[in-house]
Amino acid sequence: MNVSLITGINGFVGKHLGRLLMHNGHTVYGTSRNSIQESNDYSDYQLQVSFDNKDEIKKALNIIKPNFIFHLMAQSNVPDSWKHPEETYYTNVIKTINLLDSIVELNIPVRIINIGSSEEYGFNRDWDMPIKEDYELYPQNPYGESKATISKLIKQYVDKYGLDIIHMRPFNHIGPGQRPGFVVPDFSYQIIQIEKGLKNPILKVGNLTSKRDFTDVRDIVRAYLLAAKKGKTGEVYNVCSGVPVGIITILEKLITLSTVDVKYEVDEKLYRPNDIPLYYGDNSKIFQDIQWQMERSIDTTLSDTMNFLRNSFK
Repeated sequence: MNVSLITGINGFVGKHLGRLLMHNGHTVYGTSRNSIQESNDYSDYQLQVSFDNKDEIKKALNIIKPNFIFHLMAQSNVPDSWKHPEETYYTNVIKTINLLDSIVELNIPVRIINIGSSEEYGFNRDWDMPIKEDYELYPQNPYGESKATISKLIKQYVDKYGLDIIHMRPFNHIGPGQRPGFVVPDFSYQIIQIEKGLKNPILKVGNLTSKRDFTDVRDIVRAYLLAAKKGKTGEVYNVCSGVPVGIITILEKLITLSTVDVKYEVDEKLYRPNDIPLYYGDNSKIFQDIQWQMERSIDTTLSDTMNFLRNSFK
């Protein structure tokens, strides 16, 4: 039987990954920095582990004896990374180093699926889209910088210590359970407020001309599982649709899902500085190596997200 450890299991992606692994017959352990969840449907066991302490990490690894580690734990909010760059770097880099060092010191045979981000790439105006895994990294924020640092360190751990690590770079992932602070739940939450009469039926929105690469979180975690089974040690894989979708398209699709009439107005005060107009990835490598591709349409994902928020609205 496969035993899998998910760090940061109580997050948006961790819950979906845990359910998928359990459905595929894995015994699933999760670690969390917060109090242990006593009852859930996305893990068999949870441990409260501090990744500040290698002795604590090694104790947990000796208990779990995992075949696979899916390292999701991170400070992943870009605006927060500007407010707290030191905390972001510590969480995303130092704690990951503590995990890798613990595995080296224990000398245990385990495959590690490390979760990076498309934010590692940043942006270069000379690039041709879509973005490929071999593009040079130009991160534009502390979060992206922290993930880029780890992606470089991972190669050294593979080369020097022979660790079995695969590095994933997901682009925008969306779906049921995503917290506010991201474009789809933010739009959806406001629409639901309008449906309930709690908000004026005119949305104030920022720049809608940008195009991004969106993938359902349930397809994303399926890529992580396939990478664990078939991926090549030391490789980096984009996880993305390979198709740019306009933010205005996302908004208008969500509005069509509303039970009431909703209008929107563009407010330039809400524009983000230096917003990149077009940004999407190349998924040919992950398709070639592990035969992953998207299964859910953007319409299905948006509908599921709206319904999840309606059911959980407080």
